[in-house]
Amino acid sequence: MTDAAEIVLPDGDGPHPAVVLGAEAFGVNTFIRGIKQRLTELGYAVAVPDYYRGDGPAGKDSYDDFTEVTGYIRGLDFIRGARDLAAAVDALRSTPRVDPRRVAVWGYCTGGTLAWLAACLRGDLAAAVLYFPSQPVFAALSPRTPVHPIDLLWQLTCPALFIYGDEDKLLTPGLLADMRARISDWDVDAQVNLYSGAGHSFTCPWGPMRNEEAGHAAWNDAITFLSAKMGA
Repeated sequence: MTDAAEIVLPDGDGPHPAVVLGAEAFGVNTFIRGIKQRLTELGYAVAVPDYYRGDGPAGKDSYDDFTEVTGYIRGLDFIRGARDLAAAVDALRSTPRVDPRRVAVWGYCTGGTLAWLAACLRGDLAAAVLYFPSQPVFAALSPRTPVHPIDLLWQLTCPALFIYGDEDKLLTPGLLADMRARISDWDVDAQVNLYSGAGHSFTCPWGPMRNEEAGHAAWNDAITFLSAKMGA
């Protein structure tokens, strides 16, 4: 894991459950630090790896202009990013006051894809909360994107919650049906929650994609799911 990772612990002696938080495509910004704080206040230790390794978008809170961040997504090494999140699991497990048996991944947007891939790499997590992973399938396979995440669903061994808006153009009706069929056919412990009237990245703190009602409902569902799987 990179030196840029942020780890924060809740109050108390523990041992605490823990979450590796995958930042959205803008990187570790105000929104992600706010999520880290909220999870910490609920009693979770949190690690936030910088999968851009210090070279991410300058406009980290530019939710009304996606020109810069789109280029960073295209250039991202998804293998390296997924490994950074997977390595953060070990960093948390070696942290005093953390329960090594109760570590989960939680990610947004591109960070949701990386959390998905990290969960498939590890095979030993307590849970995965995946907010609208942006790349259930990649635009093209390459050395940095060697396999579509949807083709790895069979390797997802921890309970997983996928969160999408029902108007998310990155999860077409056909792709949603395919995902649910694979979950069923491969007997994967996963569910896909859809939120009415919400598009992609509907949890943004401001800007055209924000859907406050859906964001509130999804947060409650995510926390309930995580608490049930982590015993927190």
